[in-house]
Amino acid sequence: MQYKAYLLLACFAGLWVCSAQAQTSFSVQETTDLSQQAKGVEIVKDAYGVPHIYAKTDADAVFGLMYVQCEEFFEKVENTLITRLGRLSEIEGESAIYKDLWTRMFIDSTQAVSLYQKTPGWLKKLCDAYAAGINYYLITHPAVKPKLLTRVEPWMVLMNNVPAMAGSNVSESDFKAFYLNEMGSPAIGSRSFTAEPPKNDGSNGWALAPSRTQSRKAMLFINPHAEYYGRLEVQMVSDEGLNAYGAPFLGQFNIFQGFNEFCGWMHPVSLSDAKDLYAEDIAWKQGKRMYRYDGTWKPVDSTIHELRYKQGDGWGTRKFVTYRTHHGPVVYATATRWISLKTYEPNIDLLAMHWQKMKARNLSEFTTALNTRAMVGSNVIYADRKGNIAYWHGNFVPRKNPLLDWKRPVDGTTSATEWQGTHALKEIPQYINPANGWVQNCNSTPLYGTGELATEMLKLPGYMLPDGHTPRAVHAVRVLTPLKNATLDDMIRISYDPYLPSGARFIPGLIAAYHKVANDSLQAKLAQPVDILKKWDFKTDTGSVATTLAVHWLEKIIQLDMARLPKPATTEEQYSLTNGSAITTEFISPQEQVTALAQVVADLEKEFGTWQVSWGTDNRFQRTADAEPSDEKPSWAVPATPGFMGSLNAYVSRKAPKTHKRYGVTGNTFVAAVEFGDRLRAKTILTGGASSDPASAHYTDQVNGYINGTYKEIYFYKDDVYKHAEKIYHPGDK
Repeated sequence: MQYKAYLLLACFAGLWVCSAQAQTSFSVQETTDLSQQAKGVEIVKDAYGVPHIYAKTDADAVFGLMYVQCEEFFEKVENTLITRLGRLSEIEGESAIYKDLWTRMFIDSTQAVSLYQKTPGWLKKLCDAYAAGINYYLITHPAVKPKLLTRVEPWMVLMNNVPAMAGSNVSESDFKAFYLNEMGSPAIGSRSFTAEPPKNDGSNGWALAPSRTQSRKAMLFINPHAEYYGRLEVQMVSDEGLNAYGAPFLGQFNIFQGFNEFCGWMHPVSLSDAKDLYAEDIAWKQGKRMYRYDGTWKPVDSTIHELRYKQGDGWGTRKFVTYRTHHGPVVYATATRWISLKTYEPNIDLLAMHWQKMKARNLSEFTTALNTRAMVGSNVIYADRKGNIAYWHGNFVPRKNPLLDWKRPVDGTTSATEWQGTHALKEIPQYINPANGWVQNCNSTPLYGTGELATEMLKLPGYMLPDGHTPRAVHAVRVLTPLKNATLDDMIRISYDPYLPSGARFIPGLIAAYHKVANDSLQAKLAQPVDILKKWDFKTDTGSVATTLAVHWLEKIIQLDMARLPKPATTEEQYSLTNGSAITTEFISPQEQVTALAQVVADLEKEFGTWQVSWGTDNRFQRTADAEPSDEKPSWAVPATPGFMGSLNAYVSRKAPKTHKRYGVTGNTFVAAVEFGDRLRAKTILTGGASSDPASAHYTDQVNGYINGTYKEIYFYKDDVYKHAEKIYHPGDK
């Protein structure tokens, strides 16, 4: 039946393309060529709606991947491209113009075209296919109206390495204050502080050696935490040796977290990065802006950017002059210095590295790809069929003066603060086949990557390991240490362990603080909540009132810790609080701790009419096709908590403007437990389901498995995929 449907689809394909071509800006020849390329790509959607792409060449597999991404998430794919191009204000208006200006300070279309021309031939084919897959989707879906882009060019994928503003210790308000005034002298930022915490994103990854598994095969656990519905579960297969399964970022053509038949990779976020701020001494000299460096004055480079923005039914434009020293773009100013940002931007090498590791067949080939050292801000957890496991902390790590505080601007007037080359891959913190039989990283320090403190690593420069020991890492060590004869189900089970390390760490102190407080009325008001917390076993459950109290209370403690950070607070310092590694009550008085609990009780009574609210009543999952959550619509109770509590299956929920309950916004996205035997096995789960269509059976068919840890066994081998095929088609088939 499925194959008959496939033949009918093929018959209609030609008519569909011809009718669509007339409604696009593509020539007849372009459409014909793309249609011919599409015939070499087969997409099989399995019983879970997961797409498997089969093609003769790697390029055709990329074509299929981008087509599939557009099928499910075209708006997000286009938004990614618009943001990279620095054209967001053409959609969102003048309020987004600072984001565009930031992007264009690092790369623009002229630079991207130049990069494309320098790209090696094999990689250029993939860039061509990237654009072709998106363009063919537009050609064959004339009803889809792009916000801005009617054609995608191959060079656009090379605009892949603009540093995030927040991840660079630069605040939006400071950047805007410096550049977003009318033409004239740049403004000085106020360096204002807000206690609003950054998003609590992150990831977990661990690997088990054969000595720890029942099958005596290595296993990998892939657990990225990110904003929901920005990932797609997919398999890419070509006759050129590609056979990778996992999750690409939307708008990218590599599988960022995933595995092939021989090895797998996971990339937790790392604070070991290559983004540093330099304080520049600026003066007017002979009618020019100059900056002082090693006793001499050098001219500040300037560039004029003219940005267009949406203004009602028409357009407005603004011109900006941006500045740059040899360190990089000037991104804000203090009362006495301009601050420039130095980064590493290996656009071509980064794209190539991610593709090459996807096709690696062993540790040697994977390490060769990593040795490009083009990746900033990510760690690597690895396992393979030969039984190897490994963990590298960071990738591109510049050599720097270890005595300086690299979280804050360093002196830009002297060459003594310059990067002194790059650390070799073998020099960065790492574990390869450790004796204990496992490795873990949960956005945490590598010092406890195998459980015990790695004392030798304490000799390394501090900038190599700035991360804290997160509650998730504490929890991972707790569940991995005793694990023996593990199966895939065991890997998943321990990732759902209900114990909350931050509860065990902080709640006894809160109870002690309560007994120190002399205020009788406050003690009376909190007697019952404290009694519930006293009896708590520090395990989360949908029926647990103690979990509700603890999560809400610790959120307030984080706010108090935020307010005590040195100002201006850096991104690293704030992130270390929101991920839990730097939370402390050391500087919070017993009275403040108890008052915070009283505020939690009052907040719950206001929202629910009672403080005795179970965690499952408060903490919900709801998928609403990008609409605001609603207490009136169906939703599911979720036992998981935010990562700062130590929940490995992190689930960050927030109240929406019109809700009393909290709904998930970030946390587990694509999760996979993988066993590398002679025949690969893996179990996965995806937030909600594989489809973005609310009418699809695959919109919420994975919700229960996502919440309860009941994962699906994937179809990896072609015979199995076809046996469980739900739909088989070529791109463009109607």
